[in-house]
Amino acid sequence: MLIRALALAVPLTMIAGCTNSVDVGPTQPVSATVSASSWTVFDGAPSPSPAGSWNPDTVASGTFLPYKPGSTAITYDPAVVPPGATASVAISQNTQAMEVRVTAAGLIPRRVYGAHLHTMPCTAVPDAAGPHYQHQADPSKPSVDPSYANPQNEVWLDFTVDGYGEASAASLVKWAFPAGQSARSLILHAQATKTADGVAGTAGPRVACLTLPER
Repeated sequence: MLIRALALAVPLTMIAGCTNSVDVGPTQPVSATVSASSWTVFDGAPSPSPAGSWNPDTVASGTFLPYKPGSTAITYDPAVVPPGATASVAISQNTQAMEVRVTAAGLIPRRVYGAHLHTMPCTAVPDAAGPHYQHQADPSKPSVDPSYANPQNEVWLDFTVDGYGEASAASLVKWAFPAGQSARSLILHAQATKTADGVAGTAGPRVACLTLPER
């Protein structure tokens, strides 16, 4: 399967990780420039682990269905995320860096989806999953400033589905979740993520949600 690298990650010595945010770092803005060492998304296959091995410490998976009480994987738009589609998220991190991988199946072939980690678990209401998780919080709400809403400061996992309805992507960032302050959901969006000032981080309607375990 063809791998499309939007930005190549410089290997790290250890594996480590739409709007308001969890403030878990200093208040200085993060540059909107995507650097070679901060973000990698591989469309079509998981990225290689920076240390040559893959030992995720957080794993979540589910089958997207219409909401019912206790649901952890929800489709909000069955025309975009068909019931029965599946997704899984795996996270490996240390104190310095984090790698997040997502795989999906049963989606609309050759369709582009935006995907990000969000601050709250999934509920019947798409917006209740909160904003994108940000390492450094944007003081302005909603966060559409590319100094904060960018793939260095957030976890972006956009992907294009292949002809069989399958896709995978990975993101490598140079920070990790503090204990008790991790992202709590993966949200799939109907469009690719935008990067321009005033719309940065937006990706259209939230079409599905997968709850991640608290850690």
